[in-house]
Amino acid sequence: MGPVTWTVIAVVASIGAGFGAGWGLKPDSAAEALAAQAQSIDAILDGQTEILVEASKPIVIDAELRSELAEVPVQCRVKAGGDPASVQCQWATCLQFGQSSANRPECSDIRDLLVESLKETPACADPELSPVEGE
Repeated sequence: MGPVTWTVIAVVASIGAGFGAGWGLKPDSAAEALAAQAQSIDAILDGQTEILVEASKPIVIDAELRSELAEVPVQCRVKAGGDPASVQCQWATCLQFGQSSANRPECSDIRDLLVESLKETPACADPELSPVEGE
């Protein structure tokens, strides 16, 4: 749950605690009810401060994950929708790591294969109409 959810829960709990304390102590001990409500509000504020401190901490990416993200092209990452055996992955890997003696990538063969594979795949398939929708 996020910080906003915890804050809403805390506010509802403080209202409930204040109402419960007021109802339980009745009019003859209003000072005690107010003190109990003040204590519950202080506890809620302390909890909200802790949530805010935890939520404001930066996210730390360890060195192993950082190096993996830097080395593997997106086209090769399965979690990002890529396929390690695809032509797109081979092309991106060649651009990233393949260098000739002139310090430039030499990926013309893979580029030609990529262009051919993209020509075979239609960009957008024609929608199929049901008999109810039209002709």
